Amino acid sequence: MEVNEEKRVKFMENAGKRVNKVMHDIQILEPMARSSVYDFTKGDVEEMFLAMQESLNTAKAEFEKKFEEKTKAERRLFSFGTNVVSVAENNNASNTVQAQNNVNVQNRETVEETVVANANVEDITDIEL
Repeated sequence: MEVNEEKRVKFMENAGKRVNKVMHDIQILEPMARSSVYDFTKGDVEEMFLAMQESLNTAKAEFEKKFEEKTKAERRLFSFGTNVVSVAENNNASNTVQAQNNVNVQNRETVEETVVANANVEDITDIEL
């Protein structure tokens, strides 16, 4: 995926500011843990950090959707006689499939010739000398 440099610069600038703000807000929570002004339970702390983690996970999932769309575009296809290939590889795979099919046909013909030859040998061994 090609990146638009103007949009990337804009992203870096705004994301940097926002991440720094979030990090600052998290950092100002720390003194609350050491202060005698506040009283809290372990459950309170777990609930608080669980809520923050869920928000982080949701935000991260939104960013990852962009890359999942790329994966969908490169979805995998199945064809007998080949490994699973991506759509992007499909054009090359078509040639590979045809080549593999040709090999399979040749192998099948060889097996059939062997079976016929073995059948003839069995016929010969049944003949009394």
